[in-house]
Amino acid sequence: MIKPFAFCIAFLASPAFAEQSLVLSPCWDGIDKGASQTEAEMAKYLSGTWTMSAAGTGFTKGTNIMTGTLSADPASGALLMEGRALTPLDAANAPFDMSAAALSPNGLNETELEVLNGCANPARYFWEFGSGSRKSWGALMFVEGDLAVGFMANSAGGSRKILLTR
Repeated sequence: MIKPFAFCIAFLASPAFAEQSLVLSPCWDGIDKGASQTEAEMAKYLSGTWTMSAAGTGFTKGTNIMTGTLSADPASGALLMEGRALTPLDAANAPFDMSAAALSPNGLNETELEVLNGCANPARYFWEFGSGSRKSWGALMFVEGDLAVGFMANSAGGSRKILLTR
């Protein structure tokens, strides 16, 4: 009879399991440094129902609390927020400051973030919807698998700090 531990080791060593990668944290350092997870796998990892707390800053007052859904687009592998694609951060494509200091509530830098969660480059996504006087934009930084911080703003001058949890 095969003991449970031996079965587990045999399963983990099987070719079918070896061909799949397992995303354990929302850390892009792994992808940049040759890890096997892809954007599509990260999107699946982050998919689910999230609670958003959005506290007003500047002219915007009060705090909105709402539930939202992140999902993975089966065709493109993109991360979707309520059906709209989010763009993963690349050093060349950031339309605004997406540093850890800009996205974290207390202005943490990458070194401080790495001390807290072991990752100096957590997954960051941004969006820009609309144009002109009807434009909105924002960014999210996934600090842990169940925690993201960021901001959202619009062309009318409103802005909010975002905290997502699941």
